[in-house]
Amino acid sequence: MPDSSPPPPPGPAPDRPSRPDRAAHLAERAEALRELVPSYLARRRALLLWLAAGLIAVGWAAIWVGCRYVAMGDVVSVVLGVFCLALAVGLVVPSTLAVASGVREDLEARERLLAWAGSARDRDSLARWHSPGRALFWLLPSLVLCCFGSASAAMAAVDGSARALGFALLAGGTGALGMAKAVGYYRLVSRELTVSKD
Repeated sequence: MPDSSPPPPPGPAPDRPSRPDRAAHLAERAEALRELVPSYLARRRALLLWLAAGLIAVGWAAIWVGCRYVAMGDVVSVVLGVFCLALAVGLVVPSTLAVASGVREDLEARERLLAWAGSARDRDSLARWHSPGRALFWLLPSLVLCCFGSASAAMAAVDGSARALGFALLAGGTGALGMAKAVGYYRLVSRELTVSKD
């Protein structure tokens, strides 16, 4: 779901770069991070993830309703059940594929982001790519989802409700994906603020 092709990974840096070479590399690094971070933490990506998770939840509910209708046995109930199951497949399969594709793209973008961030360290360029607002947009709702999913999963395990457990795992998994992105970004910023020994 990135807007454009991300910058290529950084090339190998010399062991003892000269000052002009280091300045050029830091400028290239800052520009790459300025492109990568807003794309990686884009709010629309979070909204698409939550939308896909919501559609999967609706599909899971449709599976549950469809199975109950089919179990009734009469013709009308079976027809309604088959319709609900078909609707569930139409919601769950594309949404799951979209989430999987987004996760794969996120992993690729994260590797590139870490490669550029690890190629040097420069506090002066941090202000040009630091995006705390985007990170909070990912972190706070994801934290709520993760806590809600964990608590609901614990209650569903006690009650033995497979339907509630499915919703809880979906909420917790969606929240965990968002938290992983936000926490990884905060670790990146923390590393940038650490005094380099170079």
